[in-house]
Amino acid sequence: MTPRFTSTAQILLDSSSRNNLGVAIMGAEEQRDSTMVDSQIAILTSLNFLKRVVERENLIQDPEFGERPVARSWFDTMRGWLGFEPATRASLADSSDANVVAKSDISPAIRDTVARLRAALTVERVTRTPILSVAVTSISPQKASNLANAIADAYIVDQLENRYEAARRASSWLSDRLQSLREGLRKSEQAVQKFRSDNNLVSVDSRTLNEQQLSEVNAELVQIQTEAAGKLAKYEQARQLMASGGKVEAIPDVMSSGVISDLRGRLAATSAREADLVSRYGERHPLVVNVRAERREIERLITGEISRIVANLKNDYEVAKSRADAMSANVAAVSGQTTADNALTVHLRELERDADANRTLYETFLGQAKLTSEQSEVTIQDARIITPAVVSSTPSFPNKKILVAVGGLLGVMAGIGIALLMEMLNAGFNSPRQVEESTGLPVLSSIEWVDLSGEKGKDNVPVLDYLISKPLSRFSESVRSLRAGVQMSDVDHPPQVIELTSASPGEGKTSLAIALAVSAATSGKRVLLIDCDLRRPSVSQQFGLTERAGLVELLAQTASSEGILYRDKSSGLYVLGSGAKTQSPPDLLGSGRMQSLVEQLRQSFDLIVLDAPPIGPVVDAAVLAPIADKLVFVVRWNATAREFVRHSLERLAGDRKVCGIAFNMVDLRRTPKYGRYSYYSSAYYKKYYVG
Repeated sequence: MTPRFTSTAQILLDSSSRNNLGVAIMGAEEQRDSTMVDSQIAILTSLNFLKRVVERENLIQDPEFGERPVARSWFDTMRGWLGFEPATRASLADSSDANVVAKSDISPAIRDTVARLRAALTVERVTRTPILSVAVTSISPQKASNLANAIADAYIVDQLENRYEAARRASSWLSDRLQSLREGLRKSEQAVQKFRSDNNLVSVDSRTLNEQQLSEVNAELVQIQTEAAGKLAKYEQARQLMASGGKVEAIPDVMSSGVISDLRGRLAATSAREADLVSRYGERHPLVVNVRAERREIERLITGEISRIVANLKNDYEVAKSRADAMSANVAAVSGQTTADNALTVHLRELERDADANRTLYETFLGQAKLTSEQSEVTIQDARIITPAVVSSTPSFPNKKILVAVGGLLGVMAGIGIALLMEMLNAGFNSPRQVEESTGLPVLSSIEWVDLSGEKGKDNVPVLDYLISKPLSRFSESVRSLRAGVQMSDVDHPPQVIELTSASPGEGKTSLAIALAVSAATSGKRVLLIDCDLRRPSVSQQFGLTERAGLVELLAQTASSEGILYRDKSSGLYVLGSGAKTQSPPDLLGSGRMQSLVEQLRQSFDLIVLDAPPIGPVVDAAVLAPIADKLVFVVRWNATAREFVRHSLERLAGDRKVCGIAFNMVDLRRTPKYGRYSYYSSAYYKKYYVG
């Protein structure tokens, strides 16, 4: 990354110098006002102001801000594409600047240089103070310091020039107005003198009642005419400023308007937000387009409000003039009531009042003209530099600490995102709570995965041997927990015939059925395990009953029930194999003979375990469900798809016989990372199990 340096100058907006002189600047407000401070920030970042800085500092020829390209690394190029490189921000000239360019002779080279300078410039208000902070960022610390000081100096000069120009224009207008008022006063005084001479009216010693009334009406007329003259002056001033393209903001009524102040505040906030959005997203971002449209609408509202104020000034003057004319008519009416002898006196007094009104108006404008003339000659500085920019010894960019922190945060977020993605891609269940929330059924037991490969090669069934040899193991305890959960599912009528099924093959359903039957048999109960999977008879294969007659022969009545049951000597478990192959397993399992067989077996056994096929690929388990008292649905940990489980349960939900879920083949080595299973593998709980 190319190092960048930032230098800052501070400007104090202070009106104490004006107050000390005891004069008031026409059109000036208290600089501490927030709206005024925001307007000064807008001036410092305006196109015309920065254009003068570019020309004075000859930045067009500067390799960083001018037309000559800057040598950049590949990383700088990428930052430029992303909109973070100041040298690529020539497009920052907004629509208002484009209008200014269209009306002036600003060359594209200067416009682009101004845009780059504006991108490197930051103007902010120091919190709750009338101090402006002007910061410039550059690849050269000396250049950053020089430009910050140059912008601050240019602002001071610009303030003095604008104030002098405003006073000069006001003085010129007042001079022209005074000339016309002086001529009007001279004519009115000459008319009074001529009337006195022509009618030999030297003095009037006595006054009648009508004369007293006329005197009072005339006094009111003078007041109304003075008011009309003042409103005319305000309207003429506003009209001439608008006609000459002057600063209409200097009009007192405009400056005192609350609506204008509010709109200026909104304009400043919108301009700041626009600069921030442009610096973040670039010129063509929709947010930038929207905020520019908002700023143009506010400018239009300000222009419309100023026009309305000027129109109000005109209306006020016309109303005052109408009142003056009406009052003049009243004076004439009162004058007509006097006798012919004092008619000349009344006319004389009218002429005198007109002369007095002209004299008062003239003196008022004369005093204001003198004050304005003095202000144009006195240098009043409302802003001064309190902290010049110095050369920075440390770069402001890149901030290594922030980059490392952001990089670390992004790394953590990326890791969390990948972990969440992997979790979403895992379609299986990882915790009992997940199973219960998804299916709405309780998890009766979580059975750990046991490696029975070491049991192969023996004559007996591996699951049976493991339970017999390790009765206090974790696996044996979980099977007993499953058996207890099934019995507690209906306390009043404990289930006698239990069917085990699953959503798909390979979920350990057969091994769990054998384990459940062996656990019950070793507890002293008479237990029968029936292999109802007539398609893939796993129970028959494990007990070596594939060549013996079994369930199919009993249902088809091709074999006698004598000697058809196999009894395991070590556990006392009775097993009924599937028997021969059949072409219609659902018909046999759902037949009346199957129901009769189960009813007969109920009389001889305490518990009957039916190992049914998976419900997903075949319908056998659903056909067998009405015969069983309760169904146990086997779900393999972290393997069985959640949607497949819900769909399979919907096929069994008609009788509401599913008493719960057997969460099978849980890998205790991997469960701690899921939180809920951490206690299974902790050293504290291991001492409760043997083997």
